Amino acid sequence: MGELHVRSQVQRQGEIAYIVHPQVWGQGIGTEIGRQLLSRGFSELRLHRIYATCDPRNTGSSRVLAKLGVTQEGRLRQTQLIRNGWRDSLIFSILEEEWRFGAGSPAPTA
Repeated sequence: MGELHVRSQVQRQGEIAYIVHPQVWGQGIGTEIGRQLLSRGFSELRLHRIYATCDPRNTGSSRVLAKLGVTQEGRLRQTQLIRNGWRDSLIFSILEEEWRFGAGSPAPTA
């Protein structure tokens, strides 16, 4: 399952989130969900920046974001109260020009 939320029309920013059932981890499903969400956000919705967060312990999600060309920007401290305590979040983002010229496409030359 994946979601794309437009967080600011004026600033052209959105957020993606996805969840994949553990029985199908490692099959590229999260990467494909992320690719579809980013494509829609940049191509159809004309967003400038799309971000995502994940728990620092979720190395699989961090790997998915890296495969998509999303850059880790930093760590947000104690953003989620989950079960037995507060959890930090890693924040990642990608800009429209990074998306357009990433994934094997050469960057324009001046």
